Amino acid sequence: MFDHLNHIHQQYKQREIGIQLQSFKTVVTKSPKQRYEIEAYNEYLLLTNASVLPIGTRIISDTNSLEITAAQNALEGLEEFSGLIAIELPEKVVTYPIIEFIQIVKE
Repeated sequence: MFDHLNHIHQQYKQREIGIQLQSFKTVVTKSPKQRYEIEAYNEYLLLTNASVLPIGTRIISDTNSLEITAAQNALEGLEEFSGLIAIELPEKVVTYPIIEFIQIVKE
């Protein structure tokens, strides 16, 4: 099994980024809302559960963009987002997901 927290600490150590706070952040999506925005300035949000997101979901931030396809739906790695993060669910959502992130606040 992929150890997310160990990977995060190794990556940020290599990038010489200090971690002031580490926690979890969830976004609960509900009908009929299709778009959500999260402010993540001076921090990183790492998506941990891409597999529960409907195909066609888009996550766009100041530093990264991701559209969930069949290939990314099985993603085990972490996608990192920072700045203003917009989450857009596809038009015809059958089940509204709970989106989970690991939140890293920089020193």
